[in-house]
Amino acid sequence: MPELYTVAALLTGKASLGSQVTVRGWLRSKRDSKAGISFLAVHDGSGFHPIQAVVPDTLDNYQSEVLHLSTGCAVVVSGELVESQGKGQSVEIQATGV
Repeated sequence: MPELYTVAALLTGKASLGSQVTVRGWLRSKRDSKAGISFLAVHDGSGFHPIQAVVPDTLDNYQSEVLHLSTGCAVVVSGELVESQGKGQSVEIQATGV
């Protein structure tokens, strides 16, 4: 499993872009797109802001588990830390496991 970080550590640059990371926390919100991607906002209490995880529908458990997640669910997300394309955050996780 990739190295475990807090959400606050990732948002403040404690891990370098391109590194493999894992966060544990709770789902603050989730948005599913018609393109087969889910966006998970994960927080762990280490700071106010959540980190976004971008989850592709190619994960083995996407249909059976990811699509059924709801606010407050406990999650473990692993993937690559990348520069965010969205507004409001500097980095996000391209998920390889949820």
